[in-house]
Amino acid sequence: MQKRKKRRKDAMSSNITDELCKVCDGRIECAPTAILLITLVHTLYGYIGPKPDYFGKNRANLTRKEKAQEKYPQSRYQEPYNVEYDFVVVGGGTAGCVVASRLSENKKWKVLLLEAGPEEPKMALIPGLTSEFRGSSLDWNYSMRPKKGFCRKRGSKGCEIVQGRVLGGTSTINDMAYMRGSPADYDEWAVIGNHGWDFSHVLPYFRYSEGNYDKDISKNKLFHSTQGPLDVGRYPYADYNVDVLLSALNELGYNYTDINGRDQLGFMRIQTMSYFGERVSTYTAFIEAIRSQRTNLDIVTEALVSKINFVEGDNGVKATGVDYIVNGTKVKVRITKEVILSAGAINSPKLLMASGIGPKEYLDFLSINVINDLAVGSNFHDHLSVCLPVIKLGKTATMKKFPDKLSDISMYYKKSIGPLSANFQVVAFLETNVSDILNTADIEVRFRGHNSNMYYSHIDMCVSLLTPKSRGQVILNSSDPVYGNPLIYPNFLKNPTDERKLLYGIQEVVKLFDTEVFRRADLEFDPRPILNNECQDYEKVSDEFWLCIIRHFSSPLHNYVGTCKMGTAADQTAVVDQKLKVYGTSNLRVVDASVIPKIIRGSTAAPVIMIAEKASDLIKTDWY
Repeated sequence: MQKRKKRRKDAMSSNITDELCKVCDGRIECAPTAILLITLVHTLYGYIGPKPDYFGKNRANLTRKEKAQEKYPQSRYQEPYNVEYDFVVVGGGTAGCVVASRLSENKKWKVLLLEAGPEEPKMALIPGLTSEFRGSSLDWNYSMRPKKGFCRKRGSKGCEIVQGRVLGGTSTINDMAYMRGSPADYDEWAVIGNHGWDFSHVLPYFRYSEGNYDKDISKNKLFHSTQGPLDVGRYPYADYNVDVLLSALNELGYNYTDINGRDQLGFMRIQTMSYFGERVSTYTAFIEAIRSQRTNLDIVTEALVSKINFVEGDNGVKATGVDYIVNGTKVKVRITKEVILSAGAINSPKLLMASGIGPKEYLDFLSINVINDLAVGSNFHDHLSVCLPVIKLGKTATMKKFPDKLSDISMYYKKSIGPLSANFQVVAFLETNVSDILNTADIEVRFRGHNSNMYYSHIDMCVSLLTPKSRGQVILNSSDPVYGNPLIYPNFLKNPTDERKLLYGIQEVVKLFDTEVFRRADLEFDPRPILNNECQDYEKVSDEFWLCIIRHFSSPLHNYVGTCKMGTAADQTAVVDQKLKVYGTSNLRVVDASVIPKIIRGSTAAPVIMIAEKASDLIKTDWY
């Protein structure tokens, strides 16, 4: 037993050491000085544990039993329920933490929150380490099916997927950007039939959750609030390059604006889900403070939900509870009111399909009993981004030697300030010449330090498409539909308009190199990092050259939406109605990014929190 513990601890140390080496000295190899830094960070903030082991030694028995049930109606398997709750929230992520918190405000309701990942580690609160949690045990580690037309830099690996598997979900490992999108986004939702979701109706829910402590922004009472549980503001630290970038954008003729206010077009020093140098996830904002006070809220971590259970009802099928696996044991939960699915735009459709709700033809092929034939998993889309590390820094490079890095860690531990207290900070929203709606953005540009936002000699220019027309899908893995990784086909750039908009965005942002601000600051265009491919064969920087670069360096921005689309009953692609209830069922809702019918112009964390706030009100109204 002691040997197993030692091997597990050694494996954890090796994994985290490798990850933190990238932060401490910018290289995979660990120099002795970097190891000292890592040891200090570990001592102050602890380790990230290994990936959850749901099955233990019982995997064969549990998976064999689950697969045997796929071929038959679930009503034949009425096993006794272990526990009973009023509500079960599946997924303790960005949306799930909000819903569980709001529903448990009613002391008469017993709420269970199930999260497949671990507790939120203290290290996740450090903004400067954000990029290091991708691919760790806090991430589902999914990938998209490889295609030659995009993400070519990753070769046969396919596009990287980042989805949080931890309390707080993706809000615990994302870039912390607080963006609401354009008011036109929500008005579009209403135009296609989702009444009550126009901007005038959703703005109060944005304000309800927001606790903005930035005096310059929060003074606009029409759009902002200081009273909500979600802290929003600027980072306490900004290096000199932040001012350079802001000034250069201004020289190009763009206006400084509050992107979460009336006019999104322009640029700003970004608003973030943070509080004076520490990340604020939906777990820390909505659950942590009330967790020990509410006896009616139970939280189970490292619990893998395998199925939603149904019985025949008067109006279609009725959700009765869920099955989940924890510590090698299967637990059946009965609900008296609702199952609320908040597992995200990839895992929510996966669980619906594994439970029999999805495209009939494919579920029949997998021998899964079809409960309702719906377009689950379709309408998948995201902001495709092209990140180019082409801004070479001279006198403003932030690379540091070991004693200075040691001082930065000490400063952060004592006062939560310095380079570790910040992530990327400058963002701009641009309108292309082929915009669908006048005076709305098609392109987002964010600037971040290459490989690290703390110590860098190059800056990435990330040009992201805000209004993609291409649509993909998520389907079950036929070799293991219940427990295997789902198959994700993004179909990025399938619509030629998407490519044209990205091309416009790149051509617009490279104009920064012609500004006097860049020249004075000694910022230069360095094409070498992007030419280790066939794009180097182009004789000049033409449209064709940039299109080649787009195909190589494109990657998802990790704002996945749409796979359980909200729409009217007449919409053949809709999965949930305006109240987020799954069509053809009762006592089952989806509350997360998957219900978004058309992606908003910006990061999706704030809109998902808004959706969860509004959904909580809808649920309360139905059951009071």
